[in-house]
Amino acid sequence: MKSVVHKSSCRLNLRLLPDERNQIDYFISQYPHRWTSANEFMRAAVGNYIAFLNGNYKLPDLEQQRLNQLIEGFHGLSSTIGSLESVLISGFESLMHVTRGSNYLLDQSMHEDGEL
Repeated sequence: MKSVVHKSSCRLNLRLLPDERNQIDYFISQYPHRWTSANEFMRAAVGNYIAFLNGNYKLPDLEQQRLNQLIEGFHGLSSTIGSLESVLISGFESLMHVTRGSNYLLDQSMHEDGEL
């Protein structure tokens, strides 16, 4: 794979430490199908860093699974809170009925049957 220089490209000088240059050379040798030169590697590195700063990057599988697990947990908590809310409301309604008391003379069903 030959490096292609576009007409609209510009040159940038870069000063690196020897260890950094050795790391670049190491990764170029480990992934020859991706990069054939240090220039291609640095263009890819700059592009990836800009995407990272913009928040446009792929989450690793484990991180994504954990995020999905947390989202699922929040959905479970919201349904649990909804259930607790309905139980609490029905409990207060029952308590209001008990404290209000009942009057058998006002009960409609007893008057219809004719029984006390």
